[in-house]
Amino acid sequence: MKVWFHSSSIGELNAIMPLIKKFDNKIISVFTKSAYEYAKKNFSYTPIYRYFLDNPFTLKKILAEKPDILIIAETEIWPNLILTSYKRNVKIFLVNGRVSDRSFKFYKAFLFFFGEIFKKFNRIYARSENDELKFKLLKAKDVVFFGDLKIDAVSHNIIDISREELGFNREDFIITFGSIRGKEIEKIIKVVDYFKDFKFIIAPRHFENIEKIIYELNRRNINWSLRVPFRPSSVIILNSFGELKSIYRISDICFIGGTLADYGGHNILESLYFNKPTIVGPYYKNIKSYVDYFKNKNAVFVVRDENEMIETIKIIRNNQSLKDNISLVCEEFFKNHIGATEKIYNDILKRIM
Repeated sequence: MKVWFHSSSIGELNAIMPLIKKFDNKIISVFTKSAYEYAKKNFSYTPIYRYFLDNPFTLKKILAEKPDILIIAETEIWPNLILTSYKRNVKIFLVNGRVSDRSFKFYKAFLFFFGEIFKKFNRIYARSENDELKFKLLKAKDVVFFGDLKIDAVSHNIIDISREELGFNREDFIITFGSIRGKEIEKIIKVVDYFKDFKFIIAPRHFENIEKIIYELNRRNINWSLRVPFRPSSVIILNSFGELKSIYRISDICFIGGTLADYGGHNILESLYFNKPTIVGPYYKNIKSYVDYFKNKNAVFVVRDENEMIETIKIIRNNQSLKDNISLVCEEFFKNHIGATEKIYNDILKRIM
């Protein structure tokens, strides 16, 4: 039995990584260049393809490998991919399936077409109960909710990185800005410039934004270093794959990017897994359910802009009771919500045997 996994980005690939590792005979395809490099690094003995824009030539190459099952991650609803695989009698599953409000309106407007696409899935494993409802309204024939794979994924692929390895010590107060997008760079550098005695790690979502980060740091005469090659500095720019989650572990406060400008937000679970005080901006529609949950328990802090972020950091820094509460909330959450990977894996096996 050969299983073909398809995902878009590194984030989606990480979410399904524990599921991928449960299958021996597999193929992996991804959309982005960074995900392609990351997949090659993590699965050196597995065929890896870049599949983007529903390319029929790449699809033909992959199908020539004769996969029996296609497992698609999250939002990769490519009509040609799904229809052609279905015609080849490939069983198709969507895992951690989600539908944004914008996509739902689009699919709904063309339901005569996309309704038929969603019917081709043997089963859809929705990321949330809200997503489960949306898929059912889009005429998917078999939809269930077993949990969010990203919750399981946070405990995997943790690298042993120490503060000392980054030139920091135990006394240093470290703030990590994770998955920073282009329109957020100037704002977060203002925060860096304000706290001159702190240490910072800046992880851009896309490496092409590194030059802009460097420009803003140089403009303010702030000392910096790339992660590779490394030299001791008060600010480190992360230009390596797969380390951000482990960087969160050695941080004192984490900010999740894609939220200070209208991008929708990125994975908030990785910092919370390590019980870290976590800050987000006002644009978090992609992670709303988690932000709302932890915000209501005083474990995540929503700020309107960089000035409010500065004030929030001041509040968090020396408030030990606040940090203790965050630890209790996070530990309880992950204890109660881990396990979706095993449930989905066993359910898929039942459906293909």
